[in-house]
Amino acid sequence: MGKMGGHPMPGVQLNDGTTIFDFPTQEEINEQDTPFLSACLALNNKMSIFGLPHGQGWISERNTVLQIREICKAEISKYENWAMKNQKNLDDR
Repeated sequence: MGKMGGHPMPGVQLNDGTTIFDFPTQEEINEQDTPFLSACLALNNKMSIFGLPHGQGWISERNTVLQIREICKAEISKYENWAMKNQKNLDDR
């Protein structure tokens, strides 16, 4: 299938500056679809709509919940910026 067999993605940048997972196959994407990832994304979506789970401000929230939220928001922002810069290439797909 070659490069067209994958999906263009922003990828993951390693400490040495190289980027991996920037053109994963559907099989590689499916391998990342775990129950934990699904739960994290569901939590992030609910927090986007309803706010923090306990409604008492971020200082009263579990650190893991805040970390999940921060990671999800950073990845969403990274993807949106990447997609905006690569829109011409993505329109061809």
